[in-house]
Amino acid sequence: MYIIIVGAGRLGYHLAKTLLEEDHDVVIVDKNADVCADLSSELECVVVHGDGTKPQILEEAGIADADAVVALTGQDETNLIVCLMGKQMGAKTVAARLSQVHYDEQILQKLGLDLAIYPEAAAAGYIAELLTKPRVLDLAFIARGDAEIIEVEASPDSSITGKLVKDIKLPSGTAIIALYRGSNLIIPDERTEIGSGDKVLVLAKTEKVDELKKLLGL
Repeated sequence: MYIIIVGAGRLGYHLAKTLLEEDHDVVIVDKNADVCADLSSELECVVVHGDGTKPQILEEAGIADADAVVALTGQDETNLIVCLMGKQMGAKTVAARLSQVHYDEQILQKLGLDLAIYPEAAAAGYIAELLTKPRVLDLAFIARGDAEIIEVEASPDSSITGKLVKDIKLPSGTAIIALYRGSNLIIPDERTEIGSGDKVLVLAKTEKVDELKKLLGL
């Protein structure tokens, strides 16, 4: 995939690094010249210095050919503008990092946003679950790269939709740790039923990720 990342903070950097390791084509856009210089020397990808809300900068980044544009600046308004422009200029998928969780999902969809990313809220949910349920996996596993957290949306025809957590047969070394139902974070127990549209977070040992993705149809 050809992916443009606007905003080269910590999240943007780590996303770019992960995508490059998976052999995707990545372009990073950032307003900070020093940051762009550092990224150009560290990562094997195109780095564009400029304001991602400017059409000419998005054109320079190759917006018309982009499979996805991910806006990860620290400003919700900026990220939404980037996504609106990106979709109008030809990007197939647009995603925005949002710090506020009160936005109406239907309004975001009408604006053309394909994916809303709430990293702070999600991280809080992950950490709470890992701290209160140490039997699942230790935080150190993630820090060392021995585990990953996979998010999957339960579509109407998904194999997990309509099932209780206890009835979902996942590979050993994996566990459902949380789910988002709309803007509500739910820490499930065995009797929690997965509903259509729920975003389910699954913690998995790294060696089990491919097996898990295949099972979930990812």
